Amino acid sequence: MRIATLDDDDAQTQAISRLLTDEGHVCWSFRAARALISALRQETFDLLVLDWNLPDLTGVEVIDWVRQNLEPPPPMLLLTARSAEEDVVAGLDAGVYYFFFKPVQLAVLVARVNALLRRTYP
Repeated sequence: MRIATLDDDDAQTQAISRLLTDEGHVCWSFRAARALISALRQETFDLLVLDWNLPDLTGVEVIDWVRQNLEPPPPMLLLTARSAEEDVVAGLDAGVYYFFFKPVQLAVLVARVNALLRRTYP
């Protein structure tokens, strides 16, 4: 599957991409939201793994753009250090399938990615 990851933390992005690639997925990594949006205008991805806090836009703003501009929108997962109840609700209401708190347990992330992809693309 084709997966795009968006996070301004290089180490985290590389770790996630490496693990997902080891699982047989093809990963594209982005450090800025606008770069991902630009790619989404030309490429299709089966899943998006997004950080909430980014230098140019928030992950929730990216989710809103995806839901308004891509039909059908790919499933999305949100990574964040924000753990307040209202943040979790805002992320889920925006349209993410799952919310991961940082530091991310990478093995759990990979398992959830694989489970979500199995459900979405049987």
